Amino acid sequence: MDARMRPVQTSRSPQGVEEARVAEEVVRALAASGRFRTDPVEVSSSEGVVRLRGRVGSYYQKQVAQAAALTVIGGRHLVNEIEVT
Repeated sequence: MDARMRPVQTSRSPQGVEEARVAEEVVRALAASGRFRTDPVEVSSSEGVVRLRGRVGSYYQKQVAQAAALTVIGGRHLVNEIEVT
């Protein structure tokens, strides 16, 4: 896993472990896209909401991140807070 893309874990409860697993899967999907080698993206998942944060160089990368996350989050809500710089 790329050190620049990381899941953020906040709880060790059964629900927190499941949320961490989802964040980990999103990080893997982002890495598999091959579009985030230099741009850090942070992934967090809490209470059924997956959040993407960070900065990327283009709107295309922002959309790729969103599409990659949507493939693995199931019925969770996605909030894309990635900034284009």
